[in-house]
Amino acid sequence: MRKLIGKSVGLLVVAALLLSSSPTFAAPMPEKKIGVLLIGFGEPEKYDADAYVGWKNFLSNYMSAGMRMMGMSFMYPLVKEMMLPMLDGGTLLVDKDDPFASGPKEHPNLIDAWGRPYRGKDYRWVSIPEGEFPMLGPLFSYYLATDGRGAGESDFWEYFGLMMYGYYQYMDNHNPGDERELGLMDEVEAKLRQKYGDKIIIGRGFGAARPGFPDFRAAAEELVNQGVTDLVLAEAYICFSEFEHPATEIEQYLEEEGLDVNIVIADQIGGTRPFSLGVAKKVAEELQNIPQDSDVVVFLSHHGMMNFNMSLWGIGYDWTKEPYHYRAKVAFEGAKKAISDLDVVKDWQGKIDVWQIYAEFVEGIMDPGDAILSVEEAAEIASKQGYRYCIDIPYEVGNSGFETLIGLRGCWGIEPPSWQEYYESGLRKYRSTTRYDGIKVIITDGWIDGAVEGYYQQVLRAIDSI
Repeated sequence: MRKLIGKSVGLLVVAALLLSSSPTFAAPMPEKKIGVLLIGFGEPEKYDADAYVGWKNFLSNYMSAGMRMMGMSFMYPLVKEMMLPMLDGGTLLVDKDDPFASGPKEHPNLIDAWGRPYRGKDYRWVSIPEGEFPMLGPLFSYYLATDGRGAGESDFWEYFGLMMYGYYQYMDNHNPGDERELGLMDEVEAKLRQKYGDKIIIGRGFGAARPGFPDFRAAAEELVNQGVTDLVLAEAYICFSEFEHPATEIEQYLEEEGLDVNIVIADQIGGTRPFSLGVAKKVAEELQNIPQDSDVVVFLSHHGMMNFNMSLWGIGYDWTKEPYHYRAKVAFEGAKKAISDLDVVKDWQGKIDVWQIYAEFVEGIMDPGDAILSVEEAAEIASKQGYRYCIDIPYEVGNSGFETLIGLRGCWGIEPPSWQEYYESGLRKYRSTTRYDGIKVIITDGWIDGAVEGYYQQVLRAIDSI
């Protein structure tokens, strides 16, 4: 057997030498064609019928990713195509003037999940505390009509849509996440075109797919169909996660479709030098307004991720090993070092500390070992240690309107809408101040000046690796 293998290898070597020395048999190398797919969340700027479609697709992607991670991919088609459609009582409605009303009104101004008025009369009040609605929270009550556009649509999707509608009204029907993410992509695309011209093809894909915002899988397929041989997948995210990581889904999708392309994944923005310096800049700006002998704690706030081992319950996923936790630490450590290197921090007469905070998923059973600080836990510790100022920078989800304007502020007990708006560098920005047990808390806007350059650098590194 060894002799046969040796002879076969020898013949292959001879054949290769003959082919390489003969111009008759020389096959031309396929021309490289590089594509770059800029990937974003795509959160709708305003709430309308398209926004309903976008948020439905967004949540659907989350459900699919979660089940895939837990080794239960087979469940997703059953849930989406069979279980959810069974939840259909008609058309869910809320009072446009009070979307989160705790009780019924005699003549409500009703609107459905698509943002359209409901003129019918056949509806009733459904009180969630008395009834049941699966999987979603925080729970709120609603009106239910047997007719209307929602008849035939799962109540699950309608409920989620109406919840987002209410959030949008808190934000004056303007989600800043859209314009900020698109601005980030616009600037990076302009830089790439200036450097490479028509040598590369650039596309965009989004998690909240809707008209004008193509699904990231479809967008990748379109680039491959244009002849791209090497595809850079560049997520415009501060921190990567397995739970929300379109690049892995695109890779799997293209393989299933039989499309052959070399995939290169650009790294996250968080942890890059420009981004870290941008975070430090925000701290320096806030310290100008604080007495130099004050004790100050800086909260660098993340969206958050669960931190417990589900495999202990036989479900099959250890969230403590979720890459998000490592990726978030990379972003945090980079920003913390940049803050500590500031001259104003080195010369500060009081105490200054920088803590990593998760806004959600780390209370109680979500973080049984108390390995990660929630806003509430950190605020309590800061108060006991005598800090008098807290600078809270939502640097990971700063571009996501409801996550910061409502979610993060809710952790501090701030009821929406309660923030100051101002314009800077063409962006509408948001700032809040509150007090917590003797601490003056400043919640800054989440836009980080170095995000564009950090994103651009990561795309360049990916292109250079091809």
